[in-house]
Amino acid sequence: MATRLWILGTITALLATAGTSDAAAKVQTANFIVEAPTQEIAQEFAKLSEHFRKQKALEWLGREMPTWATPCPLRVSVTMSGAKGATSFIFPEGQVSQTMFIEGPLDRLRNSVLPHEITHTVLAHHFRRPVPRWADEGGSVYSEDELERTRHDRMCRDILNAGRGMPLRRLFNLKDYPSDVMVLYAEGYSVSKYLIEMSDRQTFLNFVGHGMQWGWDDAAKTHYQFKTIDEMEQAWLDHLRKNKGSAIAKNTVPNPDTKLVVRQSLPPVQPLLDPSPLSRGNNTSFGKETVSFGDQGKQQPAARLGDPMPMTPIVQGPTQASLSMNRPRNSPPPVVLFPPEPLPLR
Repeated sequence: MATRLWILGTITALLATAGTSDAAAKVQTANFIVEAPTQEIAQEFAKLSEHFRKQKALEWLGREMPTWATPCPLRVSVTMSGAKGATSFIFPEGQVSQTMFIEGPLDRLRNSVLPHEITHTVLAHHFRRPVPRWADEGGSVYSEDELERTRHDRMCRDILNAGRGMPLRRLFNLKDYPSDVMVLYAEGYSVSKYLIEMSDRQTFLNFVGHGMQWGWDDAAKTHYQFKTIDEMEQAWLDHLRKNKGSAIAKNTVPNPDTKLVVRQSLPPVQPLLDPSPLSRGNNTSFGKETVSFGDQGKQQPAARLGDPMPMTPIVQGPTQASLSMNRPRNSPPPVVLFPPEPLPLR
């Protein structure tokens, strides 16, 4: 199975790299200008881009979006390395324009990276302002295929079991990517999935918009009947404890700011996702701000990206003691969750 490798650096560096590729063909549609290595690939991704733009708008908004005033430049780079993507947004006087770049194996671009990046555009055009990072990334991962969604579910459970979880009250108020960016992706996806499947995508968007304007406690009470975000957090964790996860439908793929705001969908460091139990590199360290779910009143050191992760799946009713044997003294208590069901063999 292919892995997704997210790079270090800014979107400027990414797009500069893309500019050196040998995009030999260009196809324009009503909403995209697609550059790709061959005419066949350019035509395919021009068609796919319009397909996902319509599909994701119908799924998230319940209606199609009007034609964009300016087509979105989309550069497609086909490689055998890890898949990655980035979309840069500008919000001049409530309007939205964007530039997109995707790179990786064709199958991951079709089924994962492209629908993820297109969902960023749907959310940006709906709110016409920067979307809270957890909802922007969580909702975009929710638009990906079964493989990526199952990986994020597993990653969230591993993060919570390791005591690295971030309370929703802080997650929801993040303005940008945290140092431990995997927490934002994994928890953002898990919470988004929980709220969407409790109601629907439109209710979720109303909740996000309400929270941005009036605060998250009021939004939780108005749209999900939780008294506070803390009560929502407990319900979400209880849901994870009771559910191991299940198969998810695949993507269907055919063969109000007045000042200028720039937004990038590429964080400074993004996670390496692997189909096997999580294993991380040792080249990045993080700050000390993560708060454990079990003790929200105390701040504890955050785990570093290179710290060991539990490698044995929890299957038969794990105990707190069994998880605590090798934890450092005074480390945050873990949240005991079951792993998701394995993907069916193909």
